[in-house]
Amino acid sequence: LSAPSGLTHESHRKDVEQVYLRCSEGSIEWMYPTGALIVNLRPNTSPASYKHLTVCIKPFKDSAGANIYLEKTGELKLLVRDGDRRPGKVYCFGYDQGGLFVEATPQQDISRKITGFQYELMNKAIASDLHTVS
Repeated sequence: LSAPSGLTHESHRKDVEQVYLRCSEGSIEWMYPTGALIVNLRPNTSPASYKHLTVCIKPFKDSAGANIYLEKTGELKLLVRDGDRRPGKVYCFGYDQGGLFVEATPQQDISRKITGFQYELMNKAIASDLHTVS
């Protein structure tokens, strides 16, 4: 990305974009990650039922270029480190524990990087044994 004004890709490194997802399951694929994404999961259920939900994510086996954090009120807890190769590993947390913050890591060549994961929201009772699933 460059423009005659001298604007370059480098100047956008700190950009943070918000994404709102209404589906209870799906996947996110972020090509050429730079900056950060705030992933807002907003299921089409009553907000009162949110406290009974568990969120599980499963990174794609070739996901690279970003760290995935659990974020709540500005505090970040690392869930998946860029380059962490544990195929099939599932990470789960209570919906009320926070949202997802995906931050691109500095790269020499972003053209080959794609960060991605599957996600699913489910009832806590069903998900209680998923924390150890791999």
